[in-house]
Amino acid sequence: MFNKLIKITIIAAMAAGFTSGQALAKANILMGKRLFNSYCAVCHGTNGKGGGPLAEKLKTENPPADLTGDKYQSKSVDELLKLVQGYNRSDSAMPKWENVIPEGNMRSLAEYVLSLTQTDVRLRGDERQGREIFRLSCVACHGPQGNGAGVLAKLLNVKMINYRTKPLTSISDTELIQIITKGKGEFMPMWEGTLASEEIKDVAAYVRSLYQK
Repeated sequence: MFNKLIKITIIAAMAAGFTSGQALAKANILMGKRLFNSYCAVCHGTNGKGGGPLAEKLKTENPPADLTGDKYQSKSVDELLKLVQGYNRSDSAMPKWENVIPEGNMRSLAEYVLSLTQTDVRLRGDERQGREIFRLSCVACHGPQGNGAGVLAKLLNVKMINYRTKPLTSISDTELIQIITKGKGEFMPMWEGTLASEEIKDVAAYVRSLYQK
């Protein structure tokens, strides 16, 4: 199942204009994100800072670690892989995952942990999930292809940006997420409260992928 997901993610990334090397790196990180959310977020939190829902209930001298700190972000993938597997963690309540998660997938998990402090929305968000959210929530204005030719845009006689031909080079990832979150102008609604923060990142990642050079 995991290997099938990796292949699907690689194909999607390449279709969006990535090189094969970039596609593989992104696929690994997205796979690591899914693993992290399944196995690790309950203790370490979805942001990796250690505040997961189970963290306070653990009766241990060493609470779940903040994985965004220098102690972990300065490590190599191989060093983190050993920690995930269970080496050199005699004083930790963290499970040893080497008998649960295949080594290749644990490496993806380690790569994702090292990406926790990165800000590139195309690494932070899941384009595949973003595409589905965009289809359900955004096409009325922005059009099914993201070219601004939505039904409401035509009815309101409002010109929407064509994401497929105009790169958003003047808007940072932070600004893009802010616009989706809080809305902008008269017609762009705020999605905060309707979409979760992770879903907003997914939509932003998908919007970034639409530009075709």
